[in-house]
Amino acid sequence: MKTTRVLRLAALLPICGALLAACAQQPMSASAIPNAAAQNELKAFPATLAGHQRHVIELPALPDEDAHKLELIGGKTMTVDCNARGMDGHFDPRDVQGWGYTYWVLQSKGQVRSTLMACPPDSAKPGFVPAEPLLVRYNSKLPVVVFVPEGMALRWRVWSAGVVKDAPVR
Repeated sequence: MKTTRVLRLAALLPICGALLAACAQQPMSASAIPNAAAQNELKAFPATLAGHQRHVIELPALPDEDAHKLELIGGKTMTVDCNARGMDGHFDPRDVQGWGYTYWVLQSKGQVRSTLMACPPDSAKPGFVPAEPLLVRYNSKLPVVVFVPEGMALRWRVWSAGVVKDAPVR
């Protein structure tokens, strides 16, 4: 009986491995599919902003872009420990004059706030301390241009909407 169970489990291993591999795949990166229209529109945006680095995100086209949002996360990579941390700052929208396009500027002095718990020895490790994130419209037709202060970084991710459900009346 034990041999039968082992054989059944051995038969399931390739299937489980394939499922795990599919779950672990990262979403397609923005640079994987260059968008010619977005590249052309990039010329309208400012190339520099004093004291800031420009980041450009080119999003791939999706069938239903209204069901997605782009989250912008500005912050700093630094040594962290067991304390909870956050950074000052927020994203300001700015208009490209004459075009009606928006780009984003992270306004931050780089000040980090933290809880003051006593951490175990040797708990320090590299980590990312984020400022307040921002959700913006997903639009693959335009590049997403974001300026962050020098010494800081920009991360992003795509959010997908779930199924719309009716609320019960009570």
